[in-house]
Amino acid sequence: MDADVIIIGGGFGALSTAALLANKDIKVLLLEREQVMGGRAKSIEKEGFVVDNGLHSNRFASAGPAAAVLKNVGQNLEFVTEEDSISYIYHKGKLIKRPSSAQEFMTTELLSQQGREEMLKVLVQLLQENPDEWYSRTLLDFISKFTDNGEAREFFRLIGFFIIAPQIEETSAGEVMYFVQQAQKSPRAIAIPVGGARQIIDKLAAVIERNGEIKKGCRVDQIMVKDGRAVGVRAGRKMFTSNAVVYTPPIQQLFSVIEERHFPPSFVDYARNLIPTSGVSIDFGLRQSVSDLTGSITSVDLMAMGSFPSNSDPSLAPKGKQLSTWFMILPYQKLREKGAARDAFSQLRQLIAEAYPEFFDYVEWERPQVFPILDGVLLRVGQAYPDRHELRSPYVKNLFFAGDTARARGCSGDIAFNTALEASSLILSSSED
Repeated sequence: MDADVIIIGGGFGALSTAALLANKDIKVLLLEREQVMGGRAKSIEKEGFVVDNGLHSNRFASAGPAAAVLKNVGQNLEFVTEEDSISYIYHKGKLIKRPSSAQEFMTTELLSQQGREEMLKVLVQLLQENPDEWYSRTLLDFISKFTDNGEAREFFRLIGFFIIAPQIEETSAGEVMYFVQQAQKSPRAIAIPVGGARQIIDKLAAVIERNGEIKKGCRVDQIMVKDGRAVGVRAGRKMFTSNAVVYTPPIQQLFSVIEERHFPPSFVDYARNLIPTSGVSIDFGLRQSVSDLTGSITSVDLMAMGSFPSNSDPSLAPKGKQLSTWFMILPYQKLREKGAARDAFSQLRQLIAEAYPEFFDYVEWERPQVFPILDGVLLRVGQAYPDRHELRSPYVKNLFFAGDTARARGCSGDIAFNTALEASSLILSSSED
């Protein structure tokens, strides 16, 4: 037996699951096909800059699931201090302060007086309703129950944007409710780790290596199944055996490593057709500062966001220089159309130039990226928390799932951290039986 548990993948879900198990003296073997850990949240160094793979804020800061995972393995997640941070909405050519308190919601320039009143009426109800009763209905259904005000409806596209699901006509109302209610309870709705995602990746990897092994550049070709039970994996010519296997990449890719015949047609159809979030991003290395913004800028019109991470965390850029990252959400099917990514990059550049006319005069380098899978699941009706697959496979014994497509509360990377907390607990319980 090569390990008690083999974990496939190297993203937040894989690293968290492996660290939580290793911390409980379970011998783990983590297999990552890339040479850099982190999956879709990996971090690189470029000309003295530390650059995350897009924007990766942690929701709810010390009260969030990322901090909970690290706390469970004896680590502390350090966040950038942002007491004076201010974020803005770029709307119709104007930068407008993003409301973050009841008073600011009452006075925001984003809406007329009537629009503010109608929006607040809906927001109060969002805080009071039970998300479990609304996962199967759209955010537009919920809004329409209380108002038909067009301004208020458009405002909730912004709320949906924060869970990467701005289309209120399809976004699950329950998912938005859960986010809003958790944000109200937390000291900070969104926080940035010191050093970016690398802090999380490095701390989890260190815990894993105390009682396990990480193999980089090791692509898993097959999950081995014997008598209906996962017994290990094949990677090239090498076989690795274990008591359990945890699959953490997006579920859409599952059947590249295991035969469909082990699962019923309904599950195969579900896994193949789960819709992810998609988009494009551009990172910029700037030779001097062009903004003192410590928050973010969100364009409701374009469904895009940008920030200057090195303003909050100077360690991310060489002295006197500045790091800036921008991304834009595109529907999955739209992104697949010819020329869609090129057009999105053009729109994103135009937005930056409008907000900061001198921005491109100071660009030293840029890194445009296309993300067919940004988050593994779009939080729309039919793909919300209750609809996603279980963490323990009911079809293949000793096969478990973690990652941002599986069934756990939250959105984006929070799903991955929460699945790790729950999947590791299931594995520990099964090992005791």
